[in-house]
Amino acid sequence: MEMAAWMEIFIGENQRLMKTLVFVTQNLNKVEDAKRLLPDFEIKHVGFDVDEIQSLDMKKIVEHKLRQAYEKARRPCFVHDSSLSFDCLNGFPGPFIRYYLKDTVGVEKTCEIAKLFNQFGCQWTTVLGYFDGKKTTFFEETVKGAIPTEPRGTNGYDWDVIFIPEGEKRTFAEMTFEEKQSYAVTGKLLKKFEELLKLHNI
Repeated sequence: MEMAAWMEIFIGENQRLMKTLVFVTQNLNKVEDAKRLLPDFEIKHVGFDVDEIQSLDMKKIVEHKLRQAYEKARRPCFVHDSSLSFDCLNGFPGPFIRYYLKDTVGVEKTCEIAKLFNQFGCQWTTVLGYFDGKKTTFFEETVKGAIPTEPRGTNGYDWDVIFIPEGEKRTFAEMTFEEKQSYAVTGKLLKKFEELLKLHNI
């Protein structure tokens, strides 16, 4: 048998052996992160829009998204949602960070506000939820950090340019992907998620 035929069989067998995870998100950067951090799984991206309830309880937000996602995908799936809280704004915007950065204030003005109040502390929390059709499992991680005096860096996405993790002087956007994962919540959450999946042979 020719080498090309052998390779086709090998690749086909590997694809059958890999478990598929349905990740519901409209953020393609999150999809790429998941693929890099969960190499033993095939990540099936589902990008349909799901309603996001307005709540300060992130688990309620995630669970609401999961139920809608499951109804549309008809398969077990996972989502994750993040909040970013600034000391200079008494914890605001929290889970409303996407609207805060994209539609209203933005990263530059956030740095200006932190300088105005001389309060640079911030906290990033992400909740990951997995729904198998019967049970919802949550994982949560938090990392503390600081806002720089101005946005810095060209790597990453979303608010990476204004988040300096504790123990560092660089923003996430000034780090490599591997360096960022030693501090960021996403890698830790997906590691816990992977352990659950392997424990239950999912």
